[in-house]
Amino acid sequence: MHDQPLDQHNLSPNEIEHNEIEHMDRRIQRALETIPEPDIPAGFAARVASQFPARRPESLTPTHYGHNATRIAIVLTFVTMLALALRDGGRPSFSLLESFLLTQFIILVIWLSVWRRSLR
Repeated sequence: MHDQPLDQHNLSPNEIEHNEIEHMDRRIQRALETIPEPDIPAGFAARVASQFPARRPESLTPTHYGHNATRIAIVLTFVTMLALALRDGGRPSFSLLESFLLTQFIILVIWLSVWRRSLR
């Protein structure tokens, strides 16, 4: 304490810089340790909620892309099975491709008629 000058104006540039750094460190530490208090204006939640529609807008024209795609797949599978059956006329056993197409045909028909009707 005896080596510090009484007048702050008589400090050397290094001492002034050191004091400013310490002062800045204390201010930063105080700012970081201070818990912020949120300031939410009254009615903020009501204003935000009023910007959203009350109900989700419903589609005016329902689309049936899945139904149409399934119907097209059924028709194409049936036509392909018919073409394969006519090409191999006298052969009694199914080939792997014919078995696969028959299975696919049956699954598509069941999916479109039974399972989908229960969801309506």
